[in-house]
Amino acid sequence: MEKKVYNFIKDNNISISKPIVVAVSGGADSVALINILHDLNYDVVMAHVNHHMRVESEEEEKEMKSFAKRLNIPIEILEYHFDGKDNFHNASHNARYNFFKDVCKKYNTNIIATAHHLDDQAETILMKIMEGSNLYGYGGISIVNDDGNYKIIRPLLCLSKQDIYDYCNANNLNYFEDSSNHEDHYLRNRLRHHVIPLLKDECEDFYTKVLEYSIQVKEAFNFIRNQSKSFLNKNNNKIYLNEYNELDIALQKDIISLLLERNNIRKNYDIINDIYLFLKENKGTKHLILASNNKLIRTYDYAYIDSNNDITYDEIILNMEESKIYGNRYRFTLTKNIANPNAKYIKLCYNKLVFPIHIRPRKNGDEIETIYGNKKVNRIFIDAKVSKENRDYIPIITDDNDNILWVYDYIKSKNVFSQKDTYDIYLMCEELK
Repeated sequence: MEKKVYNFIKDNNISISKPIVVAVSGGADSVALINILHDLNYDVVMAHVNHHMRVESEEEEKEMKSFAKRLNIPIEILEYHFDGKDNFHNASHNARYNFFKDVCKKYNTNIIATAHHLDDQAETILMKIMEGSNLYGYGGISIVNDDGNYKIIRPLLCLSKQDIYDYCNANNLNYFEDSSNHEDHYLRNRLRHHVIPLLKDECEDFYTKVLEYSIQVKEAFNFIRNQSKSFLNKNNNKIYLNEYNELDIALQKDIISLLLERNNIRKNYDIINDIYLFLKENKGTKHLILASNNKLIRTYDYAYIDSNNDITYDEIILNMEESKIYGNRYRFTLTKNIANPNAKYIKLCYNKLVFPIHIRPRKNGDEIETIYGNKKVNRIFIDAKVSKENRDYIPIITDDNDNILWVYDYIKSKNVFSQKDTYDIYLMCEELK
């Protein structure tokens, strides 16, 4: 068994040059995992979480301490008490992995091992097919997850549950069974007890085929995902439609999936496909409401995700040497000296202005007097292909008589141009991140 796991680690290029923090619950899977890695002479640390949810928890903790002592390896224990503020599974999952990362820091490593096996893999793939997912999800559990900071490895994805039971029994390893695993309350258990046995009867090497399927799907996903990252990275997480529409459909859908992931928005096949069809429409500016209080905004040229929370853009009034924030996005300063040379600004003459300066959202009927004549502000936005959603965000700068001096970042008034040779002050704008 140890040789099979060793070859699996080698064949999948799992680099292990530091201690391994092994998540050990006390079940057969994790007990087998740490024993195999220890026998393969890897430097291991046992990390055990006592959830205090079952009467057996104290006995399991005691046995894991004894097991670590027999192996002569260090053990770290998290005494976890659920506070009831969140879903237990979500809260305990986050607590466990934060604990594992803390243990990594203590032992100067970044490698975490979990005991997922081929039965887990088969169940996960079937569940993903049933609920809908993307290519990554359909591939099931990854052999390695590396986010650049921590690497989670799963060396037992070459073994079935029965392999693990046989190994534990052959090596006289003590382990605990969670009684809930035998119930049919959860979908995963129903698949385990009723569906997978039928598939194994129909296909003698079912687990081998599951492993081959997962590896091939993950390989295809990784190839596509690298291109998706490149596309969104260079475009600052915006989907520029002309370039996007030239791409293969598989890459288009993965770009959507990655964009949702980067904004922590729930996704499945239907959500991704709805967005794909939405981006194919050619009807000007529109938006699509998404989960997590977000919306996808499609403009003439590109699409992006923005918060669905409306930001209040209340009018602000600015006097000399004052600095104020407008709409949480801009900082305006009226000053004699430019403090930030990278900021955008207009030059003004103090004696030719009607103070104070006002910064406000656009109004119906707004017009600006340009050197070419009067022009409606709304027409300026349409010509510049500014989305309807963004038009209300753009600051309009006026004097105290409501004469528009500057449509920020788009056009300056004739009055501003007339002051270019007599200016002695600056109206400066810094965009806030």
